[in-house]
Amino acid sequence: MKVLKDNVITLEFKVYDNDTNELLEDTKEVGPFFYIHGEGQFVPVVEETLEGKDKGFKTTIMISPEEGYGHYDEELVQEMAREDFAEFDDIYEGMPFVADMDDDTERDYTIKSIDGDVIIVDGNHPFADRNLRFEVEITDIREATPEELEHGHVHFQGFEDDCDCCND
Repeated sequence: MKVLKDNVITLEFKVYDNDTNELLEDTKEVGPFFYIHGEGQFVPVVEETLEGKDKGFKTTIMISPEEGYGHYDEELVQEMAREDFAEFDDIYEGMPFVADMDDDTERDYTIKSIDGDVIIVDGNHPFADRNLRFEVEITDIREATPEELEHGHVHFQGFEDDCDCCND
């Protein structure tokens, strides 16, 4: 089976800052990465490189900020009030969270600092402004189920109860 649109792809990868050689992410530490190919769920240049490849394929892909996570945008660093976090049991520096935006989209943020009632958050991806090197290996390929395609994400056998969209 090949990497084609609507197939579930399982990857192992390491991501390095290509300028400093700093290891930024390693799936060996957090588990493999799964995505539905061709649905815009991963870095486009990686998906393009993997298109048509087979299980076991390994490659190294260089990614500029423009091709990856963009340039750092100071406007995505914002001040919020502690009361904006009332729904959270605990907040801490480095905590990731998802915010609903005015245009009905969502944006990932990270708490950068907490000073009393003032919380500084950053909506930039941690890899923004970096030249990256992805060392990628395709470890599995399978057809996505009709439910996965309908829901727009990979399901894991036995874990569907954790999927909010699957508990309707």
